[in-house]
Amino acid sequence: MTNVDLNFRLKEFTVSLNTLTEEVVKLKGAIGINELWDNADMIGNWKISTRTLAFWRAEGLIDYVQVGGKIWYPREARENFIIKNQVKN
Repeated sequence: MTNVDLNFRLKEFTVSLNTLTEEVVKLKGAIGINELWDNADMIGNWKISTRTLAFWRAEGLIDYVQVGGKIWYPREARENFIIKNQVKN
């Protein structure tokens, strides 16, 4: 294989990779990838501890979905938690 062939194949590969990356970004938007958060997302986005989140689940304060050992928090559950805990003056 010559350098010209290698450069051509590398350019083809780069174009294909860029196309795939664009498609993944489109799919993420289409399926609502931010609909489900896991524990790490909750802890990071809401700035709470692991223990606090576990307490909320144990007390039934926040709804969640558990598949095997993985816990997910749908957007609706997060929004309902916020509404239920909103302080009104």
